[in-house]
Amino acid sequence: MNEELTALAASGATALVSAMGTDLWQEAKRRMSSVLARARGSRHNELSVALDRQSTATRGAVEAGAVDYWTEALAQLLDRTPELAQDVMALASLRTPERPDTVIQVNSATNSGEVFAVQHGTQHFASGPRSHDGGERP
Repeated sequence: MNEELTALAASGATALVSAMGTDLWQEAKRRMSSVLARARGSRHNELSVALDRQSTATRGAVEAGAVDYWTEALAQLLDRTPELAQDVMALASLRTPERPDTVIQVNSATNSGEVFAVQHGTQHFASGPRSHDGGERP
């Protein structure tokens, strides 16, 4: 297998595993299913089962073992069926959409102050922060 197809397999696997547990998963799964549908070889059923099993992955959790597994699988598929390269490129091109707004957050606290900050979400408190009087030290 040439270096380009090896790199393509790694890129496709990274995109697939990165999508697991996110809003992109259904599209990534659809694209990988397309690759599997056109693939030749005996691993089709095994990979289809693995693809279904991966849909339960935790949001944002990317495991190196999963990337290795799918890199090897895609490399084998591309080695046997090089014409799958276009489908794997479509999978590899799947990216998380950028947020339209740019967020810059600068936090600072002085004199034993506390900062409670959150980006892209809501912060909830069970009670307000403790107040410090002049003689109290944390």
